[in-house]
Amino acid sequence: MMTDPQYPPTTARHGRPAPPVTATERRRANARSGRNILAIVGLLLGTAALVVTFVPDVEFVAWPLGGLGLVLAVAGLVQVKKGTAGDRGLAITATTVSVAALLTAAGMLLYTTFLGGGESGLHLPSVAGDKHAVIFQVTSAGGATVRYGSLSDQRTENAPASTDAWQGQASYNSGSYLLTLTADTRNANVDNEIKCAILVDGKKVAENSGTTIALCTANVG
Repeated sequence: MMTDPQYPPTTARHGRPAPPVTATERRRANARSGRNILAIVGLLLGTAALVVTFVPDVEFVAWPLGGLGLVLAVAGLVQVKKGTAGDRGLAITATTVSVAALLTAAGMLLYTTFLGGGESGLHLPSVAGDKHAVIFQVTSAGGATVRYGSLSDQRTENAPASTDAWQGQASYNSGSYLLTLTADTRNANVDNEIKCAILVDGKKVAENSGTTIALCTANVG
């Protein structure tokens, strides 16, 4: 069975020899003066994740920040246990903050999805009382086959063979959605310019045009 090597005893006060110092004890003594870089970075990332959680439109960044902060904080704790680094309290704090950031991000996601101002989901057609109104627009002189909605829920209609703009409506209260709108004139046996656009709360968020097909996509929420 291997044991830690013992260094020669040093002379203590009053001429009495000090007890032998093992390699582990010397390593731990040196670690007390060293900074735990992993714990420091983990604490910074965990704090950033906790702050970003409450910032609209970028709150999703809290997940990678909090996850990486937790990994680094735990690695810092492992270093403390092995005696290769100090700052045990800092490593524990970094772990706690990172876990709190992830739990807060999860809580905000649940609130936004299920409790944030009404029934969640993209409603096709639109529902009165929803917070956000979506309008899908297609313009084509020869008519077109139109597919619109989100990736998980789409509708198919035929645009009229006139210069009047076709419109489809949707609405939602909360959540994030990838809206899609495709207009295709190939089934109408015509070859002319076709335009598509997506508006959310009256603001145009996507616009495109083509000769036989036009595709518009937009991330909202």
